[in-house]
Amino acid sequence: MISDLAILIELISKYGPWGIVLIIVVYLLRAISDEDLSAAWRARIYYVKYKISRKGEAEKKYIQNDISSRINLARRDMPFGKETLPKAIKIEWVGDQKEEVSYIKENEIIIRLDPAELQEKNIILLTSALVRRTCLVGIRHILSEPLELSMDLNLVKNLLIEIGDRRILDWFFRNEYQPNIDKSDQLREWNSKIVEIDERGLFTRLLLVELDDYSKRVIGKPANPQMFSEISGLVDFLFKISTKAYGYDAPLNYTSQNIRIGVILVGETSKVILSGVGPYLTAFAYNLQRQLSSIYMIKWDRELLGALDSEAFEEFSKMTERLDETIKKLFRISTDFELKYTCIDSKGNKRKGNITRYIPKYV
Repeated sequence: MISDLAILIELISKYGPWGIVLIIVVYLLRAISDEDLSAAWRARIYYVKYKISRKGEAEKKYIQNDISSRINLARRDMPFGKETLPKAIKIEWVGDQKEEVSYIKENEIIIRLDPAELQEKNIILLTSALVRRTCLVGIRHILSEPLELSMDLNLVKNLLIEIGDRRILDWFFRNEYQPNIDKSDQLREWNSKIVEIDERGLFTRLLLVELDDYSKRVIGKPANPQMFSEISGLVDFLFKISTKAYGYDAPLNYTSQNIRIGVILVGETSKVILSGVGPYLTAFAYNLQRQLSSIYMIKWDRELLGALDSEAFEEFSKMTERLDETIKKLFRISTDFELKYTCIDSKGNKRKGNITRYIPKYV
């Protein structure tokens, strides 16, 4: 966003009024070529038309374009490894009756929606249907209902946060999220774990990435208790990392029949300053020896793990910036993806994070 603003300022200062015209032309071309941006503009036009005419057809077109643009634009900002999750949607209006999702097929959701005045409910209804249709595909028959529902609710929550409308979030928490969480102690327990993992930035960037890979390994196999144990064990493993207190150890490897991952946490300044990056390289080599399928390097800013000396932290930052380059050169391994993000620590403070996923190729 900062770079875009700098470009806009440069164009205006260099070309004056023509710079503004150029910006408008570029934006219009982008909107025309981007179906989701085009839908957002069509929604505004149909909304005005509906308010003036009060005709049902304009209302339907407004609802159709508004919901699809909001959700599709939001899903593009949700991190999920190298891909985008949930998948894109297309909305088709099929009637005026008020009822739940009636039919879903590939890349399309056909749904009966409420009038425009209930748009918050419409967006939540469709977002929930989208999550159920395109996320956790291939493992829903393995999950217990409380774990499945807690993952769905938090995915919907993340999408609605990206949409950025507080009225929609309020409606969701009051009418969907909290009533579902209060259904059982089991659901509350699983949800508390997913929330902790999500607040540390590891829900969509690690847990769902591994579950997507897991679904490819077990495709075509009927569910059994061992499969659920593997998945629930992965959730517990990430929960322990997410709630790790500064100075305390947490398990950093999780291995089962179908899941084999290692996590390297980079955040304790004293270790890096005193010993350099050597211990992290040793940990990486150890993970390779264990024949793990994924290795994650997670870096959190200094304040996430405690207040530290500013000069020491500057040195720490320089050394960790070179860590990824050293890993790739030393072990001849490429990164699957690297994502920078912000997260919330256990005290509710916003912090910076960085996660890199490596996929070893064993000969």
